[in-house]
Amino acid sequence: MSDSAIGRLGREALPGWRGAVVDRVVARPVSRRTRFDADQIRAAIGLALVLYTGYRLSVALLRSIREARDDA
Repeated sequence: MSDSAIGRLGREALPGWRGAVVDRVVARPVSRRTRFDADQIRAAIGLALVLYTGYRLSVALLRSIREARDDA
């Protein structure tokens, strides 16, 4: 997963302090206890954050469309 476009997207979703926190607090300890390396874990967490953000944006967009329809 880490060499694919999805893996790159997941890694790019964790800039700055989020990436540092995920790396230090989650990715390294989990990689020591599982067969996944830290890069794969960072990519998976980043992808999960991207998907969650997309979900939250789509819910807000659909809600605003419904409200606009109801007002018209």
